[in-house]
Amino acid sequence: MLVKNRTKTMEIDGLIALLKRMGKGDERRTRIEERLYNLQAGFGGESQYDKYLTEFKPDFPHAILHYVTLCDDNTFFQMDSILITPAFIVISEVKNIAEKIVVKSNPLQFIKEYPTGKRLPLKNPIVEVERKMFHLNSWLKKRKINIPIKGLIAFAYNNELIIEEPPNMDIMFTYEVAAHLRTLSVTQSILDKPKIHSLAQKMVKNHKEFHPFPLINKYNIHLSDIKTGVFCPICSSLSMKWEYQKWRCTSCGHTGKKEHQNALFDWSMLIRENITNKEFRYFTRLNDRHTAKRLLATSSAELTGNGRGSRYNIVLRPETKLPLS
Repeated sequence: MLVKNRTKTMEIDGLIALLKRMGKGDERRTRIEERLYNLQAGFGGESQYDKYLTEFKPDFPHAILHYVTLCDDNTFFQMDSILITPAFIVISEVKNIAEKIVVKSNPLQFIKEYPTGKRLPLKNPIVEVERKMFHLNSWLKKRKINIPIKGLIAFAYNNELIIEEPPNMDIMFTYEVAAHLRTLSVTQSILDKPKIHSLAQKMVKNHKEFHPFPLINKYNIHLSDIKTGVFCPICSSLSMKWEYQKWRCTSCGHTGKKEHQNALFDWSMLIRENITNKEFRYFTRLNDRHTAKRLLATSSAELTGNGRGSRYNIVLRPETKLPLS
């Protein structure tokens, strides 16, 4: 049973917003574009894993959760996918690497080999998974749950994979995962169906998505380097103006009343999680403070404080974001 779907990280939305509001010639764009590319490619590989896993239909009770981040003693650990069975839990780590992979032994090393012959050592994914297994085990014991935990590494690309000597963790391609899981023997029942469901719900409830906001601090960008204005959801131009109780795009003529909401999301991801009336006017290029107050009151922002000390805390709800072409 699928309990938690995979969703894009909010960092992807934040990086897209940052690039849209940065100058084309900004020297920091390369680093940001590379980070965005890696995140999107990783999400694509993980989504491919999810698709293959739908073929896993065992006759025993189970729960599947994609993209879960838990906290153990102030340490956050993110798991690409979790399978809970009556006898054990499997943590899957999905790697999105297109090049040839060589797994060497003595010492254990993962090496990426390019078509040119260039070789680059990779961070050992087994060590990554073992760390997550350790913290998940600790997290479970605090909840009086004792169950074996297995690790699995899945490569999203069907590239060449050479393993000199099988390590102490299963390594395969994503298309092989469902068949592999079907070979695992469930010989005992530590968790029955209600307990599996209860544990899955606890994980969902305790999931905490990590994000590096505000992004201008992460990339050392000054507020003055961020373009202000409200984007048009039709032509994507930064040319919407508030006229006659609605937003109007001066480029394509589109009109609407909620286009400022995406600007609030952008501010929260790039600048700060709260905003004042004055800052909102600056960022949306509004002139009237009373208009700004009305728009903020009908947005997802929540007012705190009074008078000059009042601020609006922006609630990030990605599913409510207006589509931008």
